[in-house]
Amino acid sequence: MDLSLTEQEDGEPDISQLTPIQEFYKDANILITGGTGFLGKLLIEKLLRSCNELSKIYLIVRSKNGKDMPSRLEDIFQDGVFDTLKRQYPKFKRKIVGIAGDCTLPNLGLSTENRKLLQDNVNIIFHAAATLRCEEKFKIAMATNVQATKDILQLAKDTPNLKSFVYVSNVYSNFTLDKIEEKVGKPVAPYGAFLELSKFPDKLLEKMTPILLDRYPNTHVFTKQLSEVVLNELGEGLPIGIFRSATSKNIECVIAESY
Repeated sequence: MDLSLTEQEDGEPDISQLTPIQEFYKDANILITGGTGFLGKLLIEKLLRSCNELSKIYLIVRSKNGKDMPSRLEDIFQDGVFDTLKRQYPKFKRKIVGIAGDCTLPNLGLSTENRKLLQDNVNIIFHAAATLRCEEKFKIAMATNVQATKDILQLAKDTPNLKSFVYVSNVYSNFTLDKIEEKVGKPVAPYGAFLELSKFPDKLLEKMTPILLDRYPNTHVFTKQLSEVVLNELGEGLPIGIFRSATSKNIECVIAESY
């Protein structure tokens, strides 16, 4: 199931000269995971306001807490961060397409129909979906942060017109290194082994978690680092970039710009 939001108000973008970044996004179809979260909303708003010549933004949204995908999709745009966008481009919702999915499920919980829709149309992928709980259970953290990254990477490989894949990681994902550089660190053990271990019973995993984490303080940074390893090992030939996010003045500036 997909859902295109409609907007009735008037208002069209007026862009006489595009910047190189706007040219890059012109007529592009963009897939975003994690669009209901903090960074996801900032990304959606920034793209729609500053690169309004883009074609569509596909948002994978799961049902949660008794709300279905269409309801949660609408909830995204109730956030005050979209107030300026609503004034400048009242019809922006015409560019939004909701896709029913769930990054905690195998193959992102996508139907065959929706998977083909994304493969045939998407040019740019932003994978921002993740569990951010530091003390998340090992099984859930591995499924959401590692397996989902592996699954969306496979989707990217099956997308013939892909020109960019951006993964939102964490600035602390490689904190065990003495010197953190713009490269992927080595894992404690192969990611595949940890995916297999995550299938163990919950009670056993709870006892094993401190040992599995080794020097890592929690499951969040541990699984984000493993996700980087997945991209590094399986993403050969793909136009992949890793953005290590942190709460900083840069993010504060983006928020201020949106109001």
